[in-house]
Amino acid sequence: MMIFKELIKKHKKVVIFSIGLSITTIILEALGVNIFQKVIDRFTDHTLTVSTVLLYGVIITTVAILWYLSNIPNTKLPNGIYLDLKVMALKKMSVINYADYQKFGVGKLIQMIENGATAGKNILVEFYFRIFGEHLPNIIISIIFIALININLVWFIFIGYIVIFIITNIVLKYLYKYKNRILINEEFMNHYLVRGLMELVVFRTNKRYATEIKKTEEASNAIVSNKTKIELTHEFFFTFFYLMVIMLRIAVILYGLLSKALSIGEIVALMTFLDKAYQPIAIFNVGYVQYKLDKVAFERYKDILCSPDDIALSQGEKIDVEQGKIEFKNVGFSYDSKTVMKNLSFVIQPNSSVAFVGESGAGKSTVIKQITGLIKPCEGNIFIDGYNLSSMDLNHFYDYISYTSQDSPVFNGTLYENIVFDRQVPEEQIIRVLRLVNLDEFYQGLENGLSTEVGERGILLSGGERQRLALARIFFQKAKIIILDEATSAMDNITEEIVMNNVMEAFRDRTVIIIAHRLSSIKKAGNIFALKNGCIVEQGKFDGLLQQDGYFKELWNRETHKQEER
Repeated sequence: MMIFKELIKKHKKVVIFSIGLSITTIILEALGVNIFQKVIDRFTDHTLTVSTVLLYGVIITTVAILWYLSNIPNTKLPNGIYLDLKVMALKKMSVINYADYQKFGVGKLIQMIENGATAGKNILVEFYFRIFGEHLPNIIISIIFIALININLVWFIFIGYIVIFIITNIVLKYLYKYKNRILINEEFMNHYLVRGLMELVVFRTNKRYATEIKKTEEASNAIVSNKTKIELTHEFFFTFFYLMVIMLRIAVILYGLLSKALSIGEIVALMTFLDKAYQPIAIFNVGYVQYKLDKVAFERYKDILCSPDDIALSQGEKIDVEQGKIEFKNVGFSYDSKTVMKNLSFVIQPNSSVAFVGESGAGKSTVIKQITGLIKPCEGNIFIDGYNLSSMDLNHFYDYISYTSQDSPVFNGTLYENIVFDRQVPEEQIIRVLRLVNLDEFYQGLENGLSTEVGERGILLSGGERQRLALARIFFQKAKIIILDEATSAMDNITEEIVMNNVMEAFRDRTVIIIAHRLSSIKKAGNIFALKNGCIVEQGKFDGLLQQDGYFKELWNRETHKQEER
């Protein structure tokens, strides 16, 4: 409920305006029906006056104007709340504990946020706001006017309400079950779709698409089947409701005919008030069913928002990293009962370049994630310039870190914006950096130079160009610790060697940490750590490790053998 309170507080003025406008409109509509009753009765007995007709005209005209004005809050509220819930999810991503984040697949996460934002909007706008702004006022005002005409008819209306609620409770059990199945299968389907779109090359070359398509179709069929059941169940309820209202209308007419207690105008008014008294109940019951179903989706959304935060992002000491020294002391880490590393100790000296090498699963990425504070050691300590990382404010620490991955995120915008973002930097400096990352020929071939649009996610660039563009950003950052996580994996050998040599030379006064994709790219690294099963089995300079005839040389021989086979 805290989420809803926050949203209502933000949109307080619009909410008050919306509910006030709605109640005013309902009161005027009821008065319009009451005046219309008098118009009919006085028309039949020839006592109708022009003033009565004009009054009726003023009321229905005012109602029409108010209905038009209601479009303002009716557009602002649902869209504002829907988008606010998405922004809340994004804010959560900025502080969520990394280990908990990993439990959500990207495809499922996207679907959970989409469904949750839609459900949250429906719960607030279509359920709560409509109850207090439309349903309750409509019911109360309609019953008051019906009682003014004939109080005996009010008891029949209450009996009808009881019958509808009984039927609704039966229907709800089935709808809840069907909706839950739909949500689960929508998340699965979105997961398969995202995976299929993002991994085209891998899935196509490994012939995975047939299996993925089969799973997607199974989820799709389950969604269609359950949505059909929901639609049929809804229609059953509306048919029953419609028949009951017809029976009440007939009962009112028969009552007026037999008792002679109702005028024609009163019968016409009662027909209208019956609709106004029962229509909110029908809408409310369907809305209540949807509310219960939306709660399922919103609870899943809340699972994201309620995931633990990484408290280190907002707590701890704000330490200025002046040297860039990193030390691991007996660090251990386990994940899902699997030991990734144990008693890992090493020192990265300030202003040095080091590389971590090893087979997949050796623990290279775990080391990087621990240096950046994303995952916490299960045992041991990590020190930055002598300060324990666990007691440091990570947000402040990130001012001194630059991280570049092999995915090389490129954003929709110009070449200039992708390199320096919103900073103002002379073009000559940028062009000099482009030369250092071997993008000078690419730049010279662009008609619009630095103003060239690179496309969403750098779609107009090759993989190697994207990576070099990402590396160019580092030159305009003040980070003391630079992490390159397979940041040159898409480059050819020659380009990679040129770029890495320039990077090493440019950042001699900083701590550079490299996760190597190709061992040839780290020949000039000041120190190399060879990782195997979470342990450092060798360390030293490139040439010295080759002479030891150990694990590093084994990795080197495998790499050169693969290159020879090509």
